[in-house]
Amino acid sequence: MPDTNLMPGDIETKAVISGVTKRFGNKHVLNGVDLVLPKNKQTVLIGPAASGKTVLMKCIAGLHLPDAGSIRIDDQEITKLRGGEKAELVESFGILFQQGGLFDSLPVWENICFKLINRHHMDRDEARELAIEKLAMVNLPAGTADLYPVELSGGMQKRVGVARAIVGEPSLLLLDEPTAGLDPITTKAINHMISRNVETLGSTALCITSDMHAARTEYDYLYMLNEGKVVWAGPTAEIDSTNNEYLDQMINGHAQGPIKMRIMARA
Repeated sequence: MPDTNLMPGDIETKAVISGVTKRFGNKHVLNGVDLVLPKNKQTVLIGPAASGKTVLMKCIAGLHLPDAGSIRIDDQEITKLRGGEKAELVESFGILFQQGGLFDSLPVWENICFKLINRHHMDRDEARELAIEKLAMVNLPAGTADLYPVELSGGMQKRVGVARAIVGEPSLLLLDEPTAGLDPITTKAINHMISRNVETLGSTALCITSDMHAARTEYDYLYMLNEGKVVWAGPTAEIDSTNNEYLDQMINGHAQGPIKMRIMARA
């Protein structure tokens, strides 16, 4: 039974994930995950490598269909949606995965505003100006707008991906390591931008991070996964008052603890 201080009845929710399982072949990645995203709040998802974090986020984004369980977003069961209904809901999300997923054949500004141009028919000049505005928010100069992804460093590509996720005032932000590999100044700028979308635009955010300092300080709620299961959930303000061994090892980076013991047991 996971150590949890966060249940659907306690808060207004944007999304409720119940009993989600997912496997690929014989590999069980998610083993009955329960997770609540409080509305207009920032939730962080942490866990060791290969604990199922990215797979869970892709299930929430509608990119993977769970083998079992329920994913309700804005009171809609997304595992049952198909075609236009599913596309319409997912369009309201801002999504960033680790690989970035930029279109190599398009300049940066078109990458950022791709959905607004192609789905919502935004004027191209207006879209370019909006892209430049978002680039400034991730500490990239206006001239970056006319470059192509191949001309960018890995860190710059990550920042462009964040700018694309944040454009269009998304109702739900799903961000996989949005600040990984970035310098401290840009990291703070991106964390501030995420917070601003949540606070002023009414967005809800779920972020995966390996930055334990950010996990403590930048988010309202925290979930920890280990071996495809939630082992702790609750307000980040309660992190230091819990006796959960998994969370203590992860947050404080201890070499010894239950996570390492399980890895050793498999070896």
